[in-house]
Amino acid sequence: MSQQPIFIHAWWRSGSTYVWSRLRDNKSCRCYYEPLHERIAVLNLTAVKTVPDITFSQALRHPVPKKHYFTEYAKLLRSGSLNYSPELAYDRYLLSPEQTDVRLRDYLTGLISSASTSNRRAILCFCRSQMRSAWMKQTFGGFHVAQLRNPIDQWASFKVDSYFASKLIIIALKLRNLHPRAFVHVQPFEAFAQQLSKRSSLPDDVFEHYFIQPFISQRDCLDIFLVIWIASALQVIAFCDFILDIDLLSTDVEYRSKTTAWFDSIGCSVDFSDCSSPSSGDADAAISTLERTAADTASALRSGASSLVVTKPEIVKKRLSLLSPLSRRVLGLALETG
Repeated sequence: MSQQPIFIHAWWRSGSTYVWSRLRDNKSCRCYYEPLHERIAVLNLTAVKTVPDITFSQALRHPVPKKHYFTEYAKLLRSGSLNYSPELAYDRYLLSPEQTDVRLRDYLTGLISSASTSNRRAILCFCRSQMRSAWMKQTFGGFHVAQLRNPIDQWASFKVDSYFASKLIIIALKLRNLHPRAFVHVQPFEAFAQQLSKRSSLPDDVFEHYFIQPFISQRDCLDIFLVIWIASALQVIAFCDFILDIDLLSTDVEYRSKTTAWFDSIGCSVDFSDCSSPSSGDADAAISTLERTAADTASALRSGASSLVVTKPEIVKKRLSLLSPLSRRVLGLALETG
């Protein structure tokens, strides 16, 4: 049991860097930071040996790391056997268990094997895997953790940097290519996607350009965010072994104790005693707005975006009680509609 890999399936701004930093402290493990991050495509040994940029970490409200975020990749970089491909980040953002993805399988196998040959247990802390979590469970076995944060606070935290909104649109465009009706209810996004499809190539700053226009409003982004948040949560909750709700981990001592006990039970000691996920503020007003938007999004998922949902509804319903009230409410709306 203590040698089986652990997969943490989170999303941006959900406390994932905090969880990774705590698991990284376990010296019996090799804890990989965001294995599907697009930045891995340009990593080199010099970069991962540099001192962490404290200003960068503080700007993103991350725990300040003692060593570079990607230090754990050094061995594979040194041997030239990392085998990361840039398209792994977003091109096939959704996978069902029966699908195949040889490049992703071989890349993740290499990370797990590299840790094993160094007598370390592999922990893979993802921010782009929730809609591939069922596939990873089927392909690799091991232990899988669904890490969630309520969508109100997670969406509010997206605003810390424009990166998150622009990459959200990239994900939506990739999903739309495979599932054309997934975002038809967000009409400005549909118009945006159709305009982009007429271009043979795009400058790197095209997404920022359109946000500045703005071609897609913050409300449109929220609609897109909720589609992906709900579809991601429905999959990861259904197929994972444990739900790590960052809101409860921050506020509920008993829940924190149970979470620590679960990690102990799989041979991975971790200290979450200082977990503190901030709240975005006016919860009542945000809940009212979010519930209206979530209800519309749930209807859209049923009518146009059902192909994005890989789940087991009965399992999700049973596990809703393990979530914070806000997350439970939004997913409850999706299940009622679907």
